[in-house]
Amino acid sequence: MKTGIRIATIGTYIPRTRVPNAELAPGLEIQPAFLENKIGVRQRAVKDATERTSDLCQKAFESLLQRRHVDLAAVRLVCVVTQNPDCRIPHTAAIVHRKLGAGKQCATFDISQGCAGYVHGVAIASAFLQSLGEGDGLLFTCDPYSVIVDPKDRGTALIFGDAATVTYLSRKEPGYTVVDSDFGTVPESTECLFDDGRRLHMDGRQVFSNAAREVPESIRRILGRNELTNDDVDQFLLHPGSKYIVDFLRGALGLDHTKVPFGIEDYGNTVSSSIPLMLEGCLTLHKYPRIVSSGFGVGFSWGTNLVEWRT
Repeated sequence: MKTGIRIATIGTYIPRTRVPNAELAPGLEIQPAFLENKIGVRQRAVKDATERTSDLCQKAFESLLQRRHVDLAAVRLVCVVTQNPDCRIPHTAAIVHRKLGAGKQCATFDISQGCAGYVHGVAIASAFLQSLGEGDGLLFTCDPYSVIVDPKDRGTALIFGDAATVTYLSRKEPGYTVVDSDFGTVPESTECLFDDGRRLHMDGRQVFSNAAREVPESIRRILGRNELTNDDVDQFLLHPGSKYIVDFLRGALGLDHTKVPFGIEDYGNTVSSSIPLMLEGCLTLHKYPRIVSSGFGVGFSWGTNLVEWRT
């Protein structure tokens, strides 16, 4: 998929409150070495109990305003990637639209996706804006898993953190544009990660085996279609589900560690926000012309985008 839509600027919000994992690990019978080398999260960012998904999105937008001017009259799309909406009705994007004071020319919809949500969202929002022929877009991500994780569940309690991001999608400014995408869902795999309405359940072994099998193949497909090798890509932004899975994928693909950032040690796996949090750093540095991003998780589904810098 080639569009003229660019990822121009990313605003981020990570709550200041941190919960150290080292204090909780003994009670969950998790050894320090496992916490450091397998999970890779020292502390997790946790939102205030009164904050909702739309509140975190609004704070990400305030961060965006500190980096650039936003003409809301030019914004034709507000999209929120979340599986933790404020409520069932209305969609969270409409609530965010109201809080921003956006106009009636602006479409709103949510995308119910998890750790692959940003990759799906960028591809969908770019194609949507391209079809409109004018205007820019705001793509939000926010999945505060602190509201659904059981603090006594050793499989999930020390992994997830809260955060929100907003990506400004522009048709006129320099930025990253989607060159190609690859998506998929493993049949009959929905029970590897689900919320029963009371708490999150995760079969870590199934999530890992699906990711280990599907993600390298997805990345190889997208590189092959575009006649690229690992050396032609400047950064691989692999969803940091845990240190162990990122290390495994990096080894399976034969990637240099300098091309595969992790960086979640001090706030945790932020689900749909994990990739834009890393991509924001790439936008700031202006030194990575070509990037592959790959998200994976609930579904079990995955998504991979090849993006390139365009002026």
